[in-house]
Amino acid sequence: MNSRLIYILFISISLTSLSGKSYTNGIDIFFSSDLSKYETLRIAVVANHTSLDKDGNSLVDLANDYLNLKAIFTPEHGLFGKDEAGKKINDNAFNGIPVYSLYGKNKKPTSDQLKNIDLVLFDMQDIGSRYYTYISTMTYVMQAALDNEVKIIVLDRPNPIGRAIEGPILRNGFQSFVGMHPIPIRHGLTIGELALMIEGMSWISGDGDLDLEVIKVLGWNGKPISIDIPPSPNIPDLETAIIYSGLCLLEGTNISEGRGTDTPFKILGAPWLNSDDVLDRIKSSGVRGADVSGITFIPKSIPGKAAYPKYKSEECKGIKIDITDFDSFYPLKLGVLILKSIHDSDPENFKILETNFIDKLYGSDQLKENIINGLSINELVLTWKYESEQFRKVSQPYRIYK
Repeated sequence: MNSRLIYILFISISLTSLSGKSYTNGIDIFFSSDLSKYETLRIAVVANHTSLDKDGNSLVDLANDYLNLKAIFTPEHGLFGKDEAGKKINDNAFNGIPVYSLYGKNKKPTSDQLKNIDLVLFDMQDIGSRYYTYISTMTYVMQAALDNEVKIIVLDRPNPIGRAIEGPILRNGFQSFVGMHPIPIRHGLTIGELALMIEGMSWISGDGDLDLEVIKVLGWNGKPISIDIPPSPNIPDLETAIIYSGLCLLEGTNISEGRGTDTPFKILGAPWLNSDDVLDRIKSSGVRGADVSGITFIPKSIPGKAAYPKYKSEECKGIKIDITDFDSFYPLKLGVLILKSIHDSDPENFKILETNFIDKLYGSDQLKENIINGLSINELVLTWKYESEQFRKVSQPYRIYK
């Protein structure tokens, strides 16, 4: 008897948005359809621990049971979502089926890995932020599919943080694996809509046309959804996913973003931080949709989440964020406000890392220059608003939901 992928879930998978409306994911639509036309095709899946149907069956098992599964591709964090951010993952095997890591020696499937594949099924839960790497993995898979004349079907899922758009468009010259396309940080699209836009805007290129199909979600109304299964080790819930779209910018600085604690991105700090002064600066600028308060914490090594967090075993003085109103909360504006407030409070100790990782996250060097030169963030925010409206118009042909 073959082994099966076992996901230990202490919750039920409740497919409802926060408004209470139920929906049906692409994976359930696909496997409830007539599969006879795929019977002769050699199948690869791009999957992880979030690739589950409504009954908790994994895409790997479903493809192995009902189709001719020949290969498995996995993203950052691995097939089971147990590897921490940035950890390289080796190739493996499952039931004699090769498992190719797209976060190891190569990020794009090779021609050799696809030489016996006719169809790729892609299904993973994204969280709606440009720097979340699953959409970069999808881009490389789409490019490889185009290069090797392989059809790709994206089994769509809702964007858990909803349709709101916030942040700057990524500028040319700042592309990386944490930002490949000219889209805002909080882009408001599902992973299926992004696939359509990537293909439609020719953000991948080659001879011929990509054979792309998106199996849309039925019944999703565009509202945020609860996150029952953490899509990655440090995104345990919806609140964290929303805050992450703004506070991930801290990863380009010497401020702890809360890794090494049970509440990453909801707390931040450093041993030298004057949290009272920073809080006063933040509150004087006004914060909508969230409470900010003081906190102390000690980051520790957590295997699979943060082996070497910033300020490991040191007491950090910091700030805690609690969302009070999802609709009026703007995480990126708060994240930038926090960075500027910390810089202005203690410019001697606050550092932007020399790797310039913050530029890759932000999508340009404008944030860094504004902070260093002491400029107001209002100009940045006005730029976001203009660019967000432009993006909304450009992306409209690829939006398949409300």
